[in-house]
Amino acid sequence: MTTGLVRPTVSTELIVFGALVVAVAIALLSVGRHLYPRLDLHEDELTSIRLLTALISGLLLLIGLGLVVIGFMM
Repeated sequence: MTTGLVRPTVSTELIVFGALVVAVAIALLSVGRHLYPRLDLHEDELTSIRLLTALISGLLLLIGLGLVVIGFMM
């Protein structure tokens, strides 16, 4: 029987999956940064693609960080 001093376990799977999602978000931003100057698009189209990439990366980043936090709380 424990006295309450034992720390609850963490969910390693959630932490690892969250870290992978954060890495994918950072990789997406990095690839976009190197790929966009090579595209032959008008400025408005390029701005729209950059905004869409930033929104997707931001969403992935928030999901990944949320998974890491939930993994530590479990």
